[in-house]
Amino acid sequence: MYSMNLLTRVVIAAVIVAIVLVGVYFVLQEAHLGQQVTKQQAVALITNYLQNKAQNTVVNVTNVTASVYPGSWHVIASVTFNATSPCPSYAAYSFDYPQYGFVQRVQNNYTSHCVIFGLLQNRSYILAAAPLAIARSYNLSIPSINGFVGRYGYNNVVVHANFYNSIILLSKTYENVWLVNYSAPIANYSVYAAITQSGGNLLTNYTIAR
Repeated sequence: MYSMNLLTRVVIAAVIVAIVLVGVYFVLQEAHLGQQVTKQQAVALITNYLQNKAQNTVVNVTNVTASVYPGSWHVIASVTFNATSPCPSYAAYSFDYPQYGFVQRVQNNYTSHCVIFGLLQNRSYILAAAPLAIARSYNLSIPSINGFVGRYGYNNVVVHANFYNSIILLSKTYENVWLVNYSAPIANYSVYAAITQSGGNLLTNYTIAR
């Protein structure tokens, strides 16, 4: 009889503890969701989080709207990792902050490991951002670029891409062109490649002494 009462008391105590823990959880959740976060704060916190994930990361917040979750913001950002390497990674992420904190959803994965995913299915794919132009210029296996990277080392090479509606290169006019520039701190010259915005085809490439 005594052992039965003891067992009953243990079961009741366990139930009470469980109820208390559940209550504490919901109180903490309410407190979390009740935090007032402005649009500017949400953007700043998410930008800082992404930039701190890796060195040489470029973040561009493209859209911020009120989330379907009350008190939160739906933030979409384009993110470039290893932005000035020959093979940057470029993706679009979305967040519902502070509802899910810094948990991101991948909206689109544009390029990684020098593979441009849209270009695989569409040869007239538009290279709409610098990371795509950089990745394309490297995976074209242009001898002067490959030689430059091999000579100075992948991790020592700095790459930039600029878009031109019209540009004169080597006495010839080109339109809708990405001009990609490869340099290195100890190199005495830079390598350039001009590629089309549509399809990423090589137009010309050359070197310039520094």
